[in-house]
Amino acid sequence: MVVSRRILFCLLLNCLMVFLNVPSIVFSAEAPAKSSPSSHIIYEDAVQPIFQKHCVKCHSEKNRKAEFDLSSTAGLLKGGESGAGLVAGKPDESLLYEYLHDGAMPPEGSPPLSKQELKTIHQWIQSGLHFKEKPQSTTTAALSQHDVLPILYRRCAMCHGPEYQEGGLDVRSKANMLAGGKAGAAVIKGKPDESLLIKYIVEKTCPPKAEISRAGIEPMTAEELTTLKSWIAEGLNEVNESAEINLAQDPLVSKEDRQFWSFQPPQQATPPTVQHAELVKNPIDAFLLRKLEAQNLSYSPEADKRTLIRRATFALTGLPPTPEEVSAFLADKSDHAYETLIDRLLESPRYAEKWGRFWLDLAGYADSEGKRSADLIRKYAYRYRDYVIRSFDEDKPYDEFLTEQLAGDELVDYAAPNSATPEVIEKLVATGFLRMAPDGTSANPVNRVSDRMEVISDEIDVLFRSVFGLTMNCARCHSHKYDPIPQRDYYRVMAIFKGAYDEYDWMTPQPFSNQWKRARSRLLTIIPEEEQRAIDEFNAPIEKEIADVEAKLKAKKIEKTEKKKLDKQLKALKGKLKTPEMIRALWDRGRPSPTYIYRRGDENQPTRLVEPGPPSAIADGISPYHVEPIKQTTEKTGRRLAFARWLTQPDHPLTSRVIVNRVWKKHFGTGIVKSLDNFGALGTPPSHPELLDWLSVDFVKQGWHFKKLHRLIMTSQAYRQSSAITPEHQKSDPENRLLSRMPLRRLEAEELRDSLIFTAGQLDETRFGTPAAVEVRPDGLVTSKRSEQGWRRSVYVRHRRKEMPTFLEVFDLPQMNPNCTVRQNSTVVSQPLLLVNNKLVHDLADLFAKQVREQAGNNPEKQIETAYQLAFQRSPSPGETELALSSLKLLEQPAEKGEQKDKAAPDGLTEYCHVLLNSAEFLYID
Repeated sequence: MVVSRRILFCLLLNCLMVFLNVPSIVFSAEAPAKSSPSSHIIYEDAVQPIFQKHCVKCHSEKNRKAEFDLSSTAGLLKGGESGAGLVAGKPDESLLYEYLHDGAMPPEGSPPLSKQELKTIHQWIQSGLHFKEKPQSTTTAALSQHDVLPILYRRCAMCHGPEYQEGGLDVRSKANMLAGGKAGAAVIKGKPDESLLIKYIVEKTCPPKAEISRAGIEPMTAEELTTLKSWIAEGLNEVNESAEINLAQDPLVSKEDRQFWSFQPPQQATPPTVQHAELVKNPIDAFLLRKLEAQNLSYSPEADKRTLIRRATFALTGLPPTPEEVSAFLADKSDHAYETLIDRLLESPRYAEKWGRFWLDLAGYADSEGKRSADLIRKYAYRYRDYVIRSFDEDKPYDEFLTEQLAGDELVDYAAPNSATPEVIEKLVATGFLRMAPDGTSANPVNRVSDRMEVISDEIDVLFRSVFGLTMNCARCHSHKYDPIPQRDYYRVMAIFKGAYDEYDWMTPQPFSNQWKRARSRLLTIIPEEEQRAIDEFNAPIEKEIADVEAKLKAKKIEKTEKKKLDKQLKALKGKLKTPEMIRALWDRGRPSPTYIYRRGDENQPTRLVEPGPPSAIADGISPYHVEPIKQTTEKTGRRLAFARWLTQPDHPLTSRVIVNRVWKKHFGTGIVKSLDNFGALGTPPSHPELLDWLSVDFVKQGWHFKKLHRLIMTSQAYRQSSAITPEHQKSDPENRLLSRMPLRRLEAEELRDSLIFTAGQLDETRFGTPAAVEVRPDGLVTSKRSEQGWRRSVYVRHRRKEMPTFLEVFDLPQMNPNCTVRQNSTVVSQPLLLVNNKLVHDLADLFAKQVREQAGNNPEKQIETAYQLAFQRSPSPGETELALSSLKLLEQPAEKGEQKDKAAPDGLTEYCHVLLNSAEFLYID
């Protein structure tokens, strides 16, 4: 039989194509049309050696970093914790190639892939993923409820879920969809086109046009609809996938990973013996002196008493001491005069305002939402600020303080009748800690799932950098590059907060308009019954008047001018109504949606299901995370309360270490761990690890009390040193890491502003309540408004994110995006210019001069003495007095004949006081 060459070629080519067709779960695209068998790159020949060389060390059956095993074909095709790593024909959509191409793998320190190696992998994926031997996994995995439920939560549960069940339908489970609603079953097994759920979506009945763009509702995409149809057609398959993982045996975190110093519980070290025992005031000195003596160094001489009282008073109250307080301290010759001073300062109400601000930085406190240009005001945020200040005032233990902020709503049964006690309200207000991050979801159309995820992401970032000292947010998209934090750890943590922060069951941060049917606010109203009765009694007659006016407005025959008067009257009446104070809180509703790992952090690409849990690297040697659901008047998940108790157990590796290190930094300018918010692999190792552990253990032993920690640090000999620098210091301890001297520090923004006001005798010490208003000029200058008593402390001034008080901003008040874990002090030209030219500073200099005159009369020498005592808490030297007298005489010289004196020019004393307020001695603390 004669066969033409053309027919023979076609037959052979067809057989070869059939032979080469290797189905796989990742073969989601056809190979390029122009590829030919001769151009195929075979995995075993060209690609596998590259993976063996660069990747298998970390991604093998034993190690499985990111749960990715490249040592076998099956592991390669299965992918990792973020899903499949390969998409046939599409290198740019293949995670594995993306990580290699972008340099994310191999990690730093390992040789990167060459251009040729990357090209080979690209061509292998592009040509269709060809193997020499048939891969073990050859069948496409059937769709399950885990492929479908995330879609339904994202697109349908807003109307057919936990809060609303339109038409009686709940789409959150297969059983619910089979039960259906008023119209019958939502899905019919094997019959997608006959299923009402599909019909309504195809016909665009769902979501209703009126609801699109409201409260995050968006139409289903074509790809999502295809997945939903396929699941129904394949028989509504369900799998019982367990998301539980034993954190102590998580294969993604090795035993070696858990041995890192900051993941191990702190150990009580014994204070060492030192040569100069007479310098040891408490164990802190022993640890510090041991390292100093090893370098043939010792402490600097003790600072003089005037320096000590000024240093301590600013450190604990944020304000200077008065001349009377300085005189009393200098006159106290007792052995414990300094310790008595510290105790007095710790009991001052000003202590809580100063150190409350310390925590508000970490929480990211602001009086506005941020994110959007509108920057809506948070009317009730100040209640959290007041909670923080009161907590520091009463020296609330840190473990209790943290627990209330993380799970205050789960500690109390606030929904029970007559439960609105001050204690219950306090616990709810405390959860404002979890409500401080920027949140732009108040308004549509910026209330999408992606917008909500940004809020959740910011809150997790705030929590971990401030409390854990770890950077967690990079694990949202992929396993941490340097620390043993797998990507699923991020989503475990996210699941802890799902009872309250649920991207599919959202509540807006502001009160909502009635027109937004699907919006619900995360503002609570909870007041005692007697207070509610009083409000109702007050409002009753006003509400009757409102009803009468509204009835008149509804009348058909009404003149236009009469109507305007009624509208104006109605507005005035509504303004008279009393409304209860609301609470900006977070509360658990006991109905969390399931949590899936999002591939590359994209909520449109859910992969594996996870359960709530803390980071798996912190599991050795402490009690495990364990949830017991809370049953009160309303059921709650108990996840955050379990997390708070896990976090505050006495031997937790990070909780006490991180906060003790932060307090140390505030006193000594640098933390024992210099990287305050990074105790991980890229963080700075502790300069004195035994001291850090000793302080951490002692802090817990002493009941987690901040005041005891302050007293311990500030009564050490190390804290009492002079700040003078010698050539020996510069040579042997140039960065002062050994603390061979006390560092000089500039006043923080609030300390400087408050000190200017205090020195001028104009500090309004009213505590708590609504923030002091600010004035915003057209040129952008933002200044706080004066009250009848003067100006309030900076902590009580309104902090709107887009309208920060100019004075504070120039002197480095941080913007809360989302919070501030380390205050940075800059030295820039705008600072002295502001002190020289700012009207507030000029006004305060004038008031300062008036106060000097009131105390010293018209005697120039007495005026200079008084001005120095008020500004610097000391007397001027003879040289300073002589210079001041000359300056005053020069400033107050009359105008020469023929010259017209400027009537607006201030007198000489005001000018001189202005100079003192601009001096380095006023700005810096020895």
